[in-house]
Amino acid sequence: MKSLNLIMSIIAISSLGLFISCKKYSEGGTLRKAEKNITKTWKLDSYYFNGVDKTSTLLITNFKETYAEGGTYTRTYTDSSGDPITQLGSWSLESKNALIKVSGTGSFELSVETSSVSASEYTILKLTKDELWYEFMNSTDMHEFHLIPD
Repeated sequence: MKSLNLIMSIIAISSLGLFISCKKYSEGGTLRKAEKNITKTWKLDSYYFNGVDKTSTLLITNFKETYAEGGTYTRTYTDSSGDPITQLGSWSLESKNALIKVSGTGSFELSVETSSVSASEYTILKLTKDELWYEFMNSTDMHEFHLIPD
C-alpha cells in the first residue's frame, strides 16, 4: 500500500511540474518556447484598432519585423509616400516571456485614424512557430498586430 501511495505521489508531482511548465499565451502557444518561436522574420497579416479589423486602412505596406538571435531587432515597411523605411533596435522577452520589449526604434504612421504610433512593450497574445499576435496601448487606443513568418 505504501508503494502505491508513493507511486501516486510521484505521478501527481510530475503532473504538476508538467502543468506549470506548459503555461500558455491567452490565444495559444507556450511561454517556454517563446525565444525559439519568435526568432525569425515576421510579416503583418492583419491589424486591429480597438478590436476592429483595420488592415485595409493601413497607410503602410510590406510591414516586417525581425527578431534575431542576440537581441537585434529590425522593422521594415513602405511608408505612405512609397519610401522604404528601416528601423534598427534591440529586443528582449520580459515578464516571464509575456512581453516583448523593443528599444531603439521610432514611431510610425499606421492610418489616417491613428496617426503615428509608438510603443516599447508589446503584450504577447499568441506565439507559435506560425503566428505572432501582440497588442500595445498608444494613448488610449489598443493596437493589435497579427504576424506570420515571412
